[in-house]
Amino acid sequence: MRVSADGKLAETYEALIDTGYSGFVSVPVTTASILGLQAHTTARYTLANGRLSDPVPLAYGFASLEGEGYLRGLIAISENTSVVVGMSFFTRSGKALILGSGGVVVMDEKEFVESVRVAARLEAEAAAAEEAAKKPKE
Repeated sequence: MRVSADGKLAETYEALIDTGYSGFVSVPVTTASILGLQAHTTARYTLANGRLSDPVPLAYGFASLEGEGYLRGLIAISENTSVVVGMSFFTRSGKALILGSGGVVVMDEKEFVESVRVAARLEAEAAAAEEAAKKPKE
């Protein structure tokens, strides 16, 4: 993932995907400092245990996947030690996150939906052909 304060100069990071994090992107304090991200406000998040977090600084910044265009969003500056990508980033970028036993695939959501439609059509055609083959010929 590329993260930038201005949408021009960026650093590339290996990021964790947190499906329980509804935010955009979260970066460690040291990363925010390197990037020059300046907090403009704070927010509190509801944690998995139902409690509210301490206030988390938020800065406007930019993020993108390798080879994609930047999206502007609120980047949380946290005490985490890793860059974390939240579900807001995937929603806004039009990406589908597919979890399988072999790992995680990130792909264009429109391509994913189309591939599911094609697979369903092919399956229906195969089932119809199988039924037609079972019918006695006249």
